[in-house]
Amino acid sequence: MNRIILSLLLGTILLSCSTESQDHLLLWYNQPACATEPDNPYSWKDNVDWLNALPLGNGSLGVMVFGDVNNERIQLNEESMWSGSVFDNDNPDAFEAQDKIRQLLFEGKFKEASELTNETQICKGAGSGHGNGAKVPFGSFQTLGDLRIENGKTEKYENYYRELDLDDALVRVSYTQDGVNYRREIFVSEPDQVMVARFTADQRGQISINCSLDRPERFESYSDNNQLILAGALSDGQGGEGLQYMARLQAVNKNGTMSCQNSKLIIEDADEVILFLSASTDYVLNYPDYIGRDYKQICARNIKQAIGNSFDELLDNHKKEYQSYFKRVSFDITPDDIFAIPSDERVQNFKDSQSDPHLVELMFQYGRYLLISSSRPGSLPANLQGVWTNKIQTPWNGDYHTDVNVQMNYWLAE
Repeated sequence: MNRIILSLLLGTILLSCSTESQDHLLLWYNQPACATEPDNPYSWKDNVDWLNALPLGNGSLGVMVFGDVNNERIQLNEESMWSGSVFDNDNPDAFEAQDKIRQLLFEGKFKEASELTNETQICKGAGSGHGNGAKVPFGSFQTLGDLRIENGKTEKYENYYRELDLDDALVRVSYTQDGVNYRREIFVSEPDQVMVARFTADQRGQISINCSLDRPERFESYSDNNQLILAGALSDGQGGEGLQYMARLQAVNKNGTMSCQNSKLIIEDADEVILFLSASTDYVLNYPDYIGRDYKQICARNIKQAIGNSFDELLDNHKKEYQSYFKRVSFDITPDDIFAIPSDERVQNFKDSQSDPHLVELMFQYGRYLLISSSRPGSLPANLQGVWTNKIQTPWNGDYHTDVNVQMNYWLAE
């Protein structure tokens, strides 16, 4: 980064700790991320459409919102979705060889030192799988799955807009289709431990959607008492089952009808629909007995408590908790007349201009936003991917690297 910009950035941060509104902090686009392109969940290669989705999170539950019109996809994550199991990979020769490795280094015998290091300082057995540990005991951070929402339409749409509001930790999507103006609002609440998604239109009876839950592997999806449930157990890396998980989806509709058929939640001709999703696993932070939490009851309780509140009450609870962190820092070096540029165009323009103060603001605050969204008091630390992945085999297992990766994740928290 340019030294002048960096100095200005740091100086402004030091001078501007406040709770002022930062309503210009939007990542926004005039097209959706494509929700129908298939992923390869076993490859490290990025899925471009997934990268174009917008991230939300409350520390433990993370989602990626695509904002696609006819086939919405909300990709799901839960912080403890790890395959693998307890396993002893210690190399008994590691400690004894350290003095010899140091001696070789001091003697300038780097080749010999490297060979002895590789022989004695690497885990026995499969270890971490060299970053590909999903099917061995080391394990891998994995996707929880996907919530897919179809509206049954094929007509063209216009006036499309989607945004991630960093000030409110809220995704908004709006568009016009067949003469009707549609709107979606999605957030993930830490106080209520649910994802909330509201679907509305400016005409009555226009919300008809089919919802389903799936995952690349090791899952079953079924309905129970007007809830969709996604459940299963991950591989323990030793030929058996490891961590168990569950996600529950329930809808509250205003007018219209709701039913569950063939593992689908179907809402027809509603004026408004609010979706509630909760997720949990049986992981507990109590090594070596890390299994045993009543995750099914936790899931059910979170849903039951959330649907007893109005959308506005849930949103207010969410914003108060999130903004208690985000509004600790205000940073504004932008003229008032440059906000009307979509974020993808702004990034492209920067390649030529090499100057965009508002992009500097957004990058700094987006970094803070991602950390807040993937790490809260009482949750697990942010891993290599925060709390978001669409993979079964996450790059480098999505684990915790203390060579500087964990530290870099938390630099923005000071």
